[in-house]
This record gives sequence, structure tokens and C-alpha cells, in this order.
Amino acid sequence: MKRYVGIDLGTTNTVASVLEISQEGELLPRVIDIGQFNEDYEYIYDKILPSCLYVDKSGNQYVGRIAQSMKVKEPERVIYNSKNYIGTSGYFWEIDRKLFSPEEVAALILKEAKQSLEREIGEEVVNVVITVPASFNHDQIRATKKAAKMAGFDEQNTYFISEPTAALLDFINTEKKLPQNKRHLDFSRPRKMLVFDLGGGTCDVSILEVQITDKDFIVEEIAISSHTLVGGINFDLMGSIYLLEKCSKEMGDLFDSENEKRHVYNRLVCEMEKARKFFSISVGEEVIYENIVENFIKGKPYKFKISNKEYEECIRPLLVKEGNMGYNVVDPILDTLEKAGLMIQDIDDVLLTGGMSNYRPVRNVIEKLFMKKALISLHPMFSVARGAAIYHYLSEKLNKGNNNIKIEPVLASNIYIDIKNGLPFLIVSQGTKAPYEREYDKILRVTNATGMRLDVFSGKNLWDPKMKRLKSVQLNFSKLIKPGTPISLKISFDRNRILTLSAWVVASTEQRVQVAIGEESENYEH
Repeated sequence: MKRYVGIDLGTTNTVASVLEISQEGELLPRVIDIGQFNEDYEYIYDKILPSCLYVDKSGNQYVGRIAQSMKVKEPERVIYNSKNYIGTSGYFWEIDRKLFSPEEVAALILKEAKQSLEREIGEEVVNVVITVPASFNHDQIRATKKAAKMAGFDEQNTYFISEPTAALLDFINTEKKLPQNKRHLDFSRPRKMLVFDLGGGTCDVSILEVQITDKDFIVEEIAISSHTLVGGINFDLMGSIYLLEKCSKEMGDLFDSENEKRHVYNRLVCEMEKARKFFSISVGEEVIYENIVENFIKGKPYKFKISNKEYEECIRPLLVKEGNMGYNVVDPILDTLEKAGLMIQDIDDVLLTGGMSNYRPVRNVIEKLFMKKALISLHPMFSVARGAAIYHYLSEKLNKGNNNIKIEPVLASNIYIDIKNGLPFLIVSQGTKAPYEREYDKILRVTNATGMRLDVFSGKNLWDPKMKRLKSVQLNFSKLIKPGTPISLKISFDRNRILTLSAWVVASTEQRVQVAIGEESENYEH
């Protein structure tokens, strides 16, 4: 029996899934256990692998539960939230003079998932679908692809799908298995769906058009949010600031150094995470979480106590547009609606997924905004990984040219090309569906006889304060080129949303210079 695999490489946690096909043709995804060491150095199996790396004093590297626990005990030897930096050139963490790039950390996490997948199905796994935030640009996706290759996956058969789209695929598959009278939605007519994915480290929003009939399976992205680093960790940090002030009032100023204060703060963050999870599954008007933390500071214990009402007041800035944090969970929704050119009332359905979708105040904000009850994923922690495995199966059909299946991603931001003494020129608009290819004939002019630089940017518009330079590529001419000679461009991005740009100067039939933003090489000449 052929099996399909998917991995949700999360900012906070990683999950792996296997899909099997029943004799009746049903798609049966299931989340597998991933092997890892716990805080007592016992080898255990768990469906959740914390996306953390711990390096002990002997240089041994551990991924998972033990690394998560060491964030409190030895924070300087732990790397976490590394996904937030993947694709950032020159970013490293240093532990015992050894440098770790975000790609290397991701590779170690993916390797643990790969080994557990192989143990589960009893054969080597080289083909995989890995999920990424919908807002990841091509540099971030390419870096994730590099990490997958380092982990042992086949580069040519590693596919990517956005996390919200994967969650939606799992929801659709779950719906299809229900009796007609038990289904929440009728997909036989086109529906505009907004998927809100609030995980441990990011808030991802996608608007998709969905239509599924006996013949056709269409899931098309219309617009996706900008990259938003808001997740469970931000909620924990907000609560921890409040608790640190509360602790200081109760125990007095017991901190002899900033390191001591930081150690206490790290412990409070870990306790806040437990409290948040407790509140997400608790019912009642007022619920109190309490726990005695032994040897909290200077050998003294501390009774950690917070009510759900206190906590909700702490995190309020993250839930309202007028919050004072500069970021919140509402802005990504409004941003995506604006990109799609849609109003709130144009959205037929809202699907919530991600670990934070279990938290009632988050749901309340979304439902109040859309004035309708939101759909909740049955597997909020696992739906993305399950959907990735489903996409692995569907992508095989896509590769074989099945025209009845359409799963089309879109570009998150506008792409601009810029040269010296000129304004950036728009070459691909946000919302353009992949795969895409276009050639611009004689669109630029040579400005220097020996070479020139091309800068590639992404952003919402020309005046976007968050405009990001994706690449700077240098055209070095092997022969002198007369200034003013035309340059042509070719832009393309594939189903994985990886961008390739080529530029060439035609000075004569004998010379053609081309520069491509590819996997490894940024410059080459003919």
C-alpha cells in the first residue's frame, strides 16, 4: 500500500502525518508518534515534537521535549522559534563556539520527524510535503527546502503547501466522510472561505475559493496575509509581564542581577503556557490556575496563581485593533480582505485552526468581527500535518496532469525590480496564482558598460515601509556593453512559490548574459 506523508514544521511544535487510502478510496490521514528524549533523558514517543534544539555541555544535540524543558534550566544552550529567522541571510546562534543557522536547526527537527515516519511505515521516506506559512516569501521557502535536503529528503520531490490551505484540505476531507445531513457546508457551489490559523508563533490568514463536485476539486487561494509574528508565545509573554510585576509586589525586590530576573521570567513564561492551555479547555465564568513552583528564586517556592479574567485583561491588546502592542490578531484579517478586494460580508465561512483556536476569547473576537459562528477544526493541533499528507496524495495527481484538481497558491506580496536611478518597477502583483511565468522584453537599460546591479523587492506597494529586499544580483558583462542597451527580464514562480528571475542583455548575437536567482548560484554567464 502506498503511503503519503506530510510534516507541519511549526514555530513552536512539529507534527508528522501519514495518509493511507482505504479499499473504498477514502483518504485516511493519521498523526504519528515522534521519538524524542524527555527532561529525564528517557526516550519517549509523542505526537508533538517541540521545535527546540538543546546542546548539552558535551556537545550532544537533542530536539524535542528535553530541549523545551531546558529553556528554563539552561536557556543559553537552547534554540527555539528558529522558524521565525529561516531565510534570513547571515543569522546564527552560537553555542560553545559552534554556529547554528536557522536552516540547520530546521534540518535537525525534520530529521527526527523523518526517522519516526520511516519507523512507522517500515521504509525509507524521501518524498514529502512540508507546510509553511502562507506569507512565506521565496527565500524562506527555499531555505526550508534546503533544510529538508539536509535532513535527507529528495530535493526534487519535496513540496510545500501553506498552513491554512493544508488545514482546509483536512477539514474538507473530514466533511466528505460525514453523512449528507451532518455536514456543515455544501461545497457543490463556490464558497469564499477565510482560514484563520493562530499557532505558537505566527498568525496566518488565507482567503480561498472552494468548489468540490463529483468531478472537480478546486481550492484556489485569493489572498494571503502578510507575515505576522503573533502566536501563543506572545500571549504567554504578555501574561508573564503581568505575573512578574505581581511576583515582585508579593515577594519584594529579590533580584540581584538581570540574569536572575531573566531566569525568573523564563520560568513564568513556561507557567503561563500551562495556564493558557488550562484555560483553553476549562469551562465556567471564572477559572483559576494555580501551581506551586519549587525553588523559584533563592531556594524559595512560589505559588503561581492567575484567573482567566486576569489573563484575558493581560492579553487584550493582542485581541483588538486599537491595542498598544503594534500587532494583533485582527490586522492580518483586515489586511487579507483588503488584498482580496472583499468586504467582511463577502466571506461565506470562517475556519479556525491552530492551537490557539481552542481559546475562547480568540474565537469571540473572530465571530464578533464576521457576525457569524466560526467553524472549528476537529484537529486544531494536527489538521495542518494531516492536510499536508492529503496534499501529497493530490500533488501526485496534479503532477500527472489531472485537470479536475486545482490547488493554486498565490503570491503574498508585490514583486518589484529596481536599478540605480530608477523607481522600483512592478513585475508581479500580489495575488497572482502559481505557477506563473512572464517575459518583459527590453524593459530596462544598461547603465554601466561593465556591469550593473539589479535589486528585487517585495512589499504591499511602492511606499510600503516594510518593503523587503529579496535579492541583489550583479550582471557582470564579459564584453563592454554600450549604456542604453536594452535588458529583458523573465520572471517565474512555481507551485512551491519559489521565485526565479532571469535578466539578459542582447548587445549582439554573439553575447547573452543571464543572471538567475536559483537554488544555489546567483550569478552565471553564457
